[in-house]
Amino acid sequence: MKTCALNIAVWLCLLSLLTMFAPSLNAQARPQSAYLQFPSDTAALYPFYQRVAQWQNTGQGRINVLHIGASHVQAGVFSHRMRWHFSHLGDTAALPSRGLIFPFSAARTNNPPYYKVRSEGTWKTTRNVYKDYDIDLGMSGIAITTQDTTARVHVKLNKDSSLLYQFSRIRLLCNAPSPSFIPLVNDSLFGTYDRATQSWTFQLTQVQDSFSLSFVENKAVKAFMTNNLMAFSDKCSDYFQLNGILLDNDNPGISYHAIGVNGASVHDYIRCRHFQRDIQLIKPDLVIFGIGINDATKPEFTQELFVHQYDTLINYLQAANPHLTMIFMTNNDSYIRRKTPNKNALVAQAAFVELAEKHHAALWDVFDMMGGLGSARRWRDKALMKPDLVHFTNAGYEYLGDCLFEAIMHDYQQYLKTKPHE
Repeated sequence: MKTCALNIAVWLCLLSLLTMFAPSLNAQARPQSAYLQFPSDTAALYPFYQRVAQWQNTGQGRINVLHIGASHVQAGVFSHRMRWHFSHLGDTAALPSRGLIFPFSAARTNNPPYYKVRSEGTWKTTRNVYKDYDIDLGMSGIAITTQDTTARVHVKLNKDSSLLYQFSRIRLLCNAPSPSFIPLVNDSLFGTYDRATQSWTFQLTQVQDSFSLSFVENKAVKAFMTNNLMAFSDKCSDYFQLNGILLDNDNPGISYHAIGVNGASVHDYIRCRHFQRDIQLIKPDLVIFGIGINDATKPEFTQELFVHQYDTLINYLQAANPHLTMIFMTNNDSYIRRKTPNKNALVAQAAFVELAEKHHAALWDVFDMMGGLGSARRWRDKALMKPDLVHFTNAGYEYLGDCLFEAIMHDYQQYLKTKPHE
């Protein structure tokens, strides 16, 4: 445990240097609210910390963190900064699973900059923010579908060299199987279809950092595969639907999964019919909730409704792991049409305090850390926020990642002091 505590202390020193050289704000930029708050239970994250400490001390164990939000998360910079920090708590030469990804570029929307996606053929996009849609979405909140048998998707991890992720298993989260669309990986590898999760799993013979998805074209092979599918599936479709991709390996450590759809609200995720089913594939140990910025733009936004919707989403997640721990992030300060501070941030802040108290969770108060109502302009002036006064720049997202991770590590250190023999 001494080694574990020493590693955390060293990492906190490095983090302090990172934030020291980040674009400066005023003296109130990182008040006490920059640390985690615990409205009802100071030991709220201890089950998560226990698993982390066991992994650090024994080199064994697989831990899953889920960060769920909207455009702040789809952008990928904030979540990847957190992923980078967590990876450095262990052996970066043998990284754990990269976890859940989605081919956003194939959906004609912004893709996180840390993996490259290229698509061919015709793909249609469905997002949970649409008022009406006619397919069943999963935990990603977004899907691409095709009826083009020549369609393909190519994925390559590690666009930069800061973290080198590899995988030996690929799970495609799909829909009911289609006789016309039997998926192949790298043009030759067949997968196994699981009816319960409506997913295809491909076991690779060696670790890789890229793959391509295509469809079987040989009629004889397609007929053989279709007969096998019909033997254990009572339902087939006439198109192929991709809801997400899980890239896995057998390495221990902390896998950081990110779910984010531009414009999404809590209600939009609740609407996803297969959210509960898919989340069972992750079973998160820690969930970082960052949904709320879009909820607070709606005229009907109230604290009561917001809390009720979050309660429903939390029930979905606790069904996958009753022992999960949670961190609620308040909304950041933002402006309406760049002119007026959105006062609903104060309502959301109160709601997040209520949620953290009710669910024995941690609270990270981004709103107060920024400086409260109207502070977005100061962050914009320091190049940490974009001109829209809603979204952050890459430097801003990285700064948030540094601050949140430092807050978690500060609390983790307190855990190590109180639980020295675990």
